[in-house]
Amino acid sequence: MTRIILAFLLMNLLMPVYAADSYLDGDQLLSKCREAIKGADGDANYNSSDTNLCFGYLQSAADTHHAYTKSGLVEPIFCRPEGVSVGKLVLIVVKFLDTHPEVLHNAAGGLVSAALREAFPCSTSLECPMIPKEQAPPPPKEQEQSDLIYL
Repeated sequence: MTRIILAFLLMNLLMPVYAADSYLDGDQLLSKCREAIKGADGDANYNSSDTNLCFGYLQSAADTHHAYTKSGLVEPIFCRPEGVSVGKLVLIVVKFLDTHPEVLHNAAGGLVSAALREAFPCSTSLECPMIPKEQAPPPPKEQEQSDLIYL
C-alpha cells in the first residue's frame, strides 16, 4: 500500500503544471469566434475547438443573463428577442469587437454584454463600462499592514 501511495505522489510531481489566465479577454474571444465564422462559411481549415468555445461562451452568457434577469436578481443589460440564434450572436460580437479594438484587453464577459446591449438595447439597460487600454487604471499599490482588513 505504501508503494502505491508513493508511486501516486511521484506521478503527480512529474506531471506538467499549466498556468491559465484568470479570464478570457476580448482578443482571445475574437480569435475563437472568427474561427466559428470560417466554419460557417465552409472553410475546411477552421478550428472546431475554437468554434465550440465561441458558441458555448456566447450561449452561456446569453442564458445566464436571461436566468438572472428572469429571477429578478439583476436588471437586464440587454433584451435579446426570441429566436436569435447563437450564430447571430457570434456575428454581433465579432462586429462589435472589430469596431472597438481599443477594448480587446478587457474581459470577454463584459465585452459580450456590451455588444449585446448595443444590438438589443432595453429601455432600462444599464451601462457596461469599457475601459480603453490607455485609460485603464494603474495596478493597485502595495498596502501597508495597517490598511488591510482581516475577516
